[in-house]
Amino acid sequence: MSRIVPFEKCIARPESSLAEHLLFVKHSMEYFLQDFDSVTVRLSGLAGVCHDLAKAHVEWQAYIQSPAIKKGPNHSACGAFLFSYLGFHLLESNGLWDEHKILWLWFIQDIRSHHGNLGDLHDDNWLKKYEWENFDLEGIEQFLKEQYKELHNMKLHEPALTRWITECGYLLEDIYDELDLEYEEWEPLPIMKRLQVWRQMTTSLIAGDRFHVKEVTPQWLDKQNFNQFNKAMVDFSRKHSGEPLSVMRIKAQQEIIHQLEKEPNHTFYTLEMPTGYGKTITSLKMANWFGEHQSFKKIVYVAPYLSILEQNASVIENLFDTEVLQHHSLAILDDDPEQRTSFSQLAMESWAHSLVCTSFQQLCKAIFPSRTQDVLRRSFLKDSVIIIDEPQIFSPEIWNLFLCGVEALTELIHLKVIFLSATMPPFHYGLTINPMKLVVKGSVKHDRYQVVNETEKQSEETVLDLLEKNERQTQALIVNTVKDAFLSFDNLIKRGKNGYLVHGLMTPVHKKARIKMISNLLKEKQNRPLYVVSTQVLEAGVDLSFQHVARALSTLPSIVQAAGRTNRHMEDRDEKGLLTVFPFYRSGNIDTRSMIYPRNLQKITDRILQEKQIYTESEMVGLVNMYYSEMFRQNTYEAALVKIKDAYEGRWQQLSGVQPFNTNYLTLPIFVPYEPILDQIDNKVLTLKKRFQVSNPEQIYNKYLDRHFIVNLSFEERKMFMILFNYYVLNVPVKTALSVVSKDDYLQNKVPILLDTEAYDEVYGLKIGMLEDDPIW
Repeated sequence: MSRIVPFEKCIARPESSLAEHLLFVKHSMEYFLQDFDSVTVRLSGLAGVCHDLAKAHVEWQAYIQSPAIKKGPNHSACGAFLFSYLGFHLLESNGLWDEHKILWLWFIQDIRSHHGNLGDLHDDNWLKKYEWENFDLEGIEQFLKEQYKELHNMKLHEPALTRWITECGYLLEDIYDELDLEYEEWEPLPIMKRLQVWRQMTTSLIAGDRFHVKEVTPQWLDKQNFNQFNKAMVDFSRKHSGEPLSVMRIKAQQEIIHQLEKEPNHTFYTLEMPTGYGKTITSLKMANWFGEHQSFKKIVYVAPYLSILEQNASVIENLFDTEVLQHHSLAILDDDPEQRTSFSQLAMESWAHSLVCTSFQQLCKAIFPSRTQDVLRRSFLKDSVIIIDEPQIFSPEIWNLFLCGVEALTELIHLKVIFLSATMPPFHYGLTINPMKLVVKGSVKHDRYQVVNETEKQSEETVLDLLEKNERQTQALIVNTVKDAFLSFDNLIKRGKNGYLVHGLMTPVHKKARIKMISNLLKEKQNRPLYVVSTQVLEAGVDLSFQHVARALSTLPSIVQAAGRTNRHMEDRDEKGLLTVFPFYRSGNIDTRSMIYPRNLQKITDRILQEKQIYTESEMVGLVNMYYSEMFRQNTYEAALVKIKDAYEGRWQQLSGVQPFNTNYLTLPIFVPYEPILDQIDNKVLTLKKRFQVSNPEQIYNKYLDRHFIVNLSFEERKMFMILFNYYVLNVPVKTALSVVSKDDYLQNKVPILLDTEAYDEVYGLKIGMLEDDPIW
């Protein structure tokens, strides 16, 4: 065995001594938690000192100094053990043990998992005997006593550390009993606040550790930025003043800001405006107002789907003439199990930018992190305005849990939260304080469409008669499953109609190209009626407008979203748009609606709609309010709040597994080498192809397989390349994936290429959707 390395000569990296790194993290954590009580701050500093203290192990020192050694001994568990011993003595010496022992346990688990997943508090695998003969314990003891006078009577030697295993075990049992809420009355929000305090402590450790390796400087908005943004929004309104809805939009935005100025001090706001009235621009005006008048410094826009996120990120960039940081699934590289990251990746994962556009999934990871790396999103989140678009798309099962987490976090780090939707879900089951409602209602004289409730059943064949009966120059048929769309479209083509198909079994690049083409066609005068057949793809985040939309019965919020594609910009001033709602039964007898939507929500929808045959646009918001009132009367969806208790008692994974959408299915990715024609491809894709000097999907895939190419890319280049790559990737259920690609291909290439040229079609997309139904689509 090599001789131990004196502590003062130990290094954390070639360019930094171990003592220097530990003290940096100590001071960083103390600064980050400066608003917390003094004992927590003191204890956090000790956690910062201990997190990498076990790197003083002689074998770890050999590893960090020798490129030939690929991995050193695990230092996290041993660091947790040392903190448990030292933290107890620090608290006990000041008579503070009983009051702060839970914080002590939280820090132990954070240190234990600071390079991995956030685990179970009851996992005490860190409490064991270590190779103390491989540490300079005398040098470590001297270093610790220089930092903490409370430890002057503490002895750091092997007999004491061995005895500590048994002593600590008794202490842990006592804390586990105290954490048990089984027989106590408890309220969700107070417990959630404690959990968010814990995760803020976790953030202080992870940020201190990662940012010492690679410093990240955040960007903030200031008065000058807000002045520029105001001018940009005035210029934007002037530029679009000739559009049919421009006067109404400007008045609506002025009315919202007027309402805001009368009620400026709420934490939560709901912005309720009809679809097409400019909710996104209005929310940015609100965020700008908070920056000007209440010193908020950052704007975070959050959307459910990539299509909405990218579209509005582009709107923000063009509006403010600046770059935004986009953090979403296409921009994320393969997870590093060691969570070692480059500067650029740290900047992205810590949202170190003044304008951030991200997804529901990434926001949930900030509130309910799964990996320690996830908490970096919270590092620079203080004093932010969070804009949450289309919140009704959250799974109702976790909606109240999400709201409780958001409320706890807003108080902790000073946030404003704005919810945007034309179909707002209820908040009073999840929040203890109701949001301030900012509302602009569409007036009857400005109604853009009417809704006709057809009761006669339709199939893939008869629905075309319904379309022809109400024929306009531009029409969309929205059905509930991909197979329904395939069959309806087939019948449309057989009748010689001018039609196009859009659904979720098209690659992102294909779907974007198809929507771009449809958008261009809608702006042209049609020689013959234009038909588009789609699934729910068209219902949110797609700026398309049809004179007639026929929607297979779904649920009321979905129907109202479909209505938002009907005469959206009031292009047809002489005749109102038409939304026809009808029951759809495939082959005349298969109720495909029930494959997608719960029966109780169907019944609520049907009961409300059957009151009348014809509804105006201005009546629809009232119907949605009735729908949500009844939906949450039947089921308050508060069952998920029990996860808060579970997490507090130690089972954090009950919260870390929270997802914004139902994910009861496993998927596999397939690279599809289909390329739309050049003038239909999204400009972002073209820019990326030019950047990487590729002209077709096969070349993109070959570069993906070229490990030398990938490894030699910078983080920013890798991120951009993976965004390009993922534009050609479909994620499909396992059974479906394995029917077109072999298991061996997955084992060999992780994301295999689709070689069957008959399986994917420029008109239909992935043809297997014609054969199977799956709720994922």
